[in-house]
Amino acid sequence: MKITDIRCYIYAVSPKRRFVLTFIETDEGITGVGEGTLSYPLCQAESVVAAIVACAGDLVGQDPWGIERHWLNLRERWFWRGGPVQLTALGALDSALWDIAGKRAGQPVHRLLGGPTLDRVRIYLNQWWGDAESTDEIVDCAKAAVATGATALKWYPFRFIPRFQSPHAVTRAQLRRGIAEVEAVRDAVGPDIDLMVDVWRRLDLTTAAQFCEAVEDCGLLFIEEPVDDENPAALKKLRQIARGRLSTGERLFSRMQFREIIEDRTVDIIQPDVLRVGGITEGRKIASMAETYGIGVAPHNPMGQVATAVSVQMSATLTNFVILERLADMAIQGGEAVIVENLPFDRDAYLLSDKPGLGITIDEAAVRKMAQIATSHRGR
Repeated sequence: MKITDIRCYIYAVSPKRRFVLTFIETDEGITGVGEGTLSYPLCQAESVVAAIVACAGDLVGQDPWGIERHWLNLRERWFWRGGPVQLTALGALDSALWDIAGKRAGQPVHRLLGGPTLDRVRIYLNQWWGDAESTDEIVDCAKAAVATGATALKWYPFRFIPRFQSPHAVTRAQLRRGIAEVEAVRDAVGPDIDLMVDVWRRLDLTTAAQFCEAVEDCGLLFIEEPVDDENPAALKKLRQIARGRLSTGERLFSRMQFREIIEDRTVDIIQPDVLRVGGITEGRKIASMAETYGIGVAPHNPMGQVATAVSVQMSATLTNFVILERLADMAIQGGEAVIVENLPFDRDAYLLSDKPGLGITIDEAAVRKMAQIATSHRGR
């Protein structure tokens, strides 16, 4: 089997969300799909596609089976590497290669990775509050989400703080409002719903410590990015103070970047974005490092349906998996119009299936019709 073509598409399902899909075609009629979406807050779709196109010649004509070798070769080709654009491009290609491998073997990817450790990949909802702003509105939305079957919710209790306000300038009133909202949501949904909050680096070390202490009785599953993840010393100090679970990792892109927080056990849960670390090939290595230190994995996943399928396939094989992120409005998460077959879903979890590859089928013709940009790199 040889790779004959690598095609990329940029398409939009809303003015603010543009997705990148990559298709790797082979001479035996098997095609793999990967996702390279990089859209928040600045969409970098063109940059990701350019990175894929730049190295497509290294894959066309090759046997797709040697995934680890291809991964290492492409990583070395990006000599000036390490950023989200190149790693997302690599993640898209890696995912498509795993999809081909599963289809070639007639097996789901999770079996090629050694088999699943669980039958259900539990999810938490993000973006379930829509346009709600006040605490009362958030509470109503939380109740509505739980009524649909959700058993885990995450939100941003400090979303009202201006984007460029310094963490050191957080007022007592702002801190109290964030704390009160967490308490209100907990009271509204009861003790059995798992709640998580993303502080989104809004607080400095002192106010983060005060927040963690104040919401301790709310029993949060984790507190995400309470301080900036680019300041591991502050995060490590907070770990010594806070008694609740801390998490971080969505903006870290390699084993090397995760190494310090894992070895220092700075957080209880890491949140690698499977695509942005370079795909399943690198994601499993990061998860294995965390397992060695007793740290759980809750993959970051606010992207499209293909990215979700990749995350599910990997998560199902981990012994330290905690929970997977899922956007509440799946209609905008990649576009329902392009999906022929999706992963089975039951209330609060993805179910594993015997479908080969990533277990998801995308209508490439539909993607092509929606595409704003399309590229192809055929063997020459």
